[in-house]
Amino acid sequence: HYHVFDTGQLMAEEYTEEMNIAAAEKEALMESGAFVNEETVTLLTEEPALMSGKAIYDANCVACHASDGGGIVGPNLTDEYWIHGGGIINVFKIIKYGVVEKGMISWQTQLNPNQMQEVSSYVLNMQGTTPAAPKPPEGEIWMEEETDKQSRLRKTNITKYQNLKIWL
Repeated sequence: HYHVFDTGQLMAEEYTEEMNIAAAEKEALMESGAFVNEETVTLLTEEPALMSGKAIYDANCVACHASDGGGIVGPNLTDEYWIHGGGIINVFKIIKYGVVEKGMISWQTQLNPNQMQEVSSYVLNMQGTTPAAPKPPEGEIWMEEETDKQSRLRKTNITKYQNLKIWL
């Protein structure tokens, strides 16, 4: 209709407008946490995310885990022992789905994925701190398994270091 009545947009203009709309929709989805799940969650280390995680923790978790993470009816979150596995993926899953037999409710209906990621990151940030009255260790010592990508990167860095030593 553009060529006949000189109204509307050319195809290239329509395409650009649709791409801009799609980019805005994608950004809104990213901000909503629609792409954050137990497969894609990553550990957040930025101060604003950790402060948001702390606020969520203070509002929802202190009754069972204590304000300093030392544990009350829930386990101590400051030591290296984990009942259901540590690391960002396991902590995120525990928060999302809960552990009903242990009294841990599922938070997926009260928190969005971004909030679950923030509080999971905050919980992991408490590792190594000293609570006032810590519960004794429960579970097993958790050590993050090295992924293939991390292994290749570590081996590459070792090789670079060894090569650097040769040249020195």
